[in-house]
Amino acid sequence: MEGNNKVVRIFMLPRQFPCGPQSSCCGPIGQTEEEIETLKNFIQKELNVKVEVLNVMEEKDMRNHLQIVRLVHTLGPMALPIITLNDEVVSFGMPEPEQAILAIKEKMNQLKEVG
Repeated sequence: MEGNNKVVRIFMLPRQFPCGPQSSCCGPIGQTEEEIETLKNFIQKELNVKVEVLNVMEEKDMRNHLQIVRLVHTLGPMALPIITLNDEVVSFGMPEPEQAILAIKEKMNQLKEVG
């Protein structure tokens, strides 16, 4: 188990249909509650870290995360979810849970080497 003083944040966009649910012009954007809950639970179980889920549409959630706001403005909704470890981006776009774990572990190892 890894140190539990680390904070993983998942920045997400709730699933929505910008052109309407039955529109053929574009598909849905964002993540379902189930996708995010599965990812959150997997990360918590595998790494024993605190995991927070933040909605990029909520100003109160994003007030202190300007780097994430810039990423979303630059890359659009396909960048989400964005996963950070101690406010450093480790993953963006919808990863398989195993890929997210690998990215977080890699960043944890880098932090150990620096610290």
